[in-house]
Amino acid sequence: MENISAVIVVKDNPPFLQKVIDSVIDFVTEIVIVDIGISPELIGILKKIRKVKLVKVDRQVPYVEIIREKTKDFVKSDYVFFLDPDEIVTPKLKTIIKSHLVSYDFFKIPRKNIIFGRWIKHSRWWPDYQVRLFKKNKVKWPKIIHRQPKVSGHGFEVEAKEEFALVHHNYRDIDEFLSKAKRYAKYEAQEFVDEKKEYGFSITIKRSLNEFISRYFAAKGYKDGKQGFVLAMLQMIYYFFVYFYYLEMKKFKTEEKIDEADFFKNGLKEVLSWKPKTTLKEKLIKKLL
Repeated sequence: MENISAVIVVKDNPPFLQKVIDSVIDFVTEIVIVDIGISPELIGILKKIRKVKLVKVDRQVPYVEIIREKTKDFVKSDYVFFLDPDEIVTPKLKTIIKSHLVSYDFFKIPRKNIIFGRWIKHSRWWPDYQVRLFKKNKVKWPKIIHRQPKVSGHGFEVEAKEEFALVHHNYRDIDEFLSKAKRYAKYEAQEFVDEKKEYGFSITIKRSLNEFISRYFAAKGYKDGKQGFVLAMLQMIYYFFVYFYYLEMKKFKTEEKIDEADFFKNGLKEVLSWKPKTTLKEKLIKKLL
């Protein structure tokens, strides 16, 4: 089998990092830990683990996509396995990769997202395919939050089964969600300001309501229990964070007038758009909107 280098970008002291390392230490040639602010205690531990190589990045990294492309320069192998410090590789996934590695340039791998203590199987969170394993020269990463990379060559899509999925210990609690949402929203708002693009209340309403209704109803998020409801609501609220930061960055000086009625009008419109069956009355209302 070809050599594989694992790359994990790490900040502070992630609770699942040791499990992530343990899940690939028998599978890769090296584990490159990219240090963007690791705690001193963790550095001491990592230095004692075989195959681990620490690489320090002396710059602010608000989100990992900014340096994903650069991290490819830190590895020795032709194949790179990007992992977040909360993504655990299962034994059966490793078996699948071993049997197909030499024939493919990149792998799309499903992720099993554990959120608020539950595997979220709906809400567009499954199978949540991610390009994680690839040849260095076949994938290019954009510096934009949560964007998939540009790929070339021959790809392999791992079957969407639980035993083949990366186990992603995503948001453990609401505080963690809000902490990340705040950081992501601020940089998304900054992109609108930097590119001189308008980001108004009407757009916010449409994006936020679409997010909730499409995930909770159309994508059956209600089957994920109370966690599914809370998650859909939080994802809806996220777009308001983007809007609020945008307003703050613009010193609250924008040409747009806020029409509160838009929230309810667009809300009804989105509900009718995602509803599987609509009555004649509802169709007429939708046309009027």
